[in-house]
Amino acid sequence: MSERKDYAGPFDPDFRYEDLSKEALVRLVREYALIAHLLDRSGLAAVGMRYGQQVVEEIAIEEWRGASPIYGERIRKIMKIEGDGVPAIFKVLQLDPGFPSHYMDVHYELVDEHHGFFELRSCGALLDVEPYGERAVTGMCHTIEDGTFDVTAQAVNPRARIRHVHRPPRMPADRVPHCRWEAVIDDDTATRHEAGITALTRRTPAARLAFPAMRAGPAAAPA
Repeated sequence: MSERKDYAGPFDPDFRYEDLSKEALVRLVREYALIAHLLDRSGLAAVGMRYGQQVVEEIAIEEWRGASPIYGERIRKIMKIEGDGVPAIFKVLQLDPGFPSHYMDVHYELVDEHHGFFELRSCGALLDVEPYGERAVTGMCHTIEDGTFDVTAQAVNPRARIRHVHRPPRMPADRVPHCRWEAVIDDDTATRHEAGITALTRRTPAARLAFPAMRAGPAAAPA
């Protein structure tokens, strides 16, 4: 069967992702990564309208703590990302749906196994919240990221930490890159215990789902 470059033409009741070409899959993956942000924009906006900015931040942190370590592990497994150094952390970030290509223009600078930097030359999430003022920017770029970046890094190495070099609010207002972060692994880092929301998420069918081999059925089955 020839690969599809798109889904033009008649409806195919047996259609699967395996039918698509690499180029079509890349287009679809980029959209799926952006959809994760659209879900956050709509869901957390609804929370904010009813309960306020502080509750938005609390829920965003719990959401990330619950999901990031689990989907990070799944990505590492399917993409065969080995090791527990900064290169492995950066590989996970490169594939993280929270950093969709083009919406987030992320660049990485690896120093060695225990040290590196990454920066967002442009951050779509920042551009989304800047019109709402400094309180919204600080909530995302300080409160939420301080509560979540280490969770993602420590899912790869419990002695990892991520700290800002600079971050918004932007001064001057057109500053580029929008932010810059340092990743370090050392013995002085305080290790986080797994959050209760992470343990709860691990028990869900989504976290335990094991996909079948390509073109094999059933379509999905919890492990």
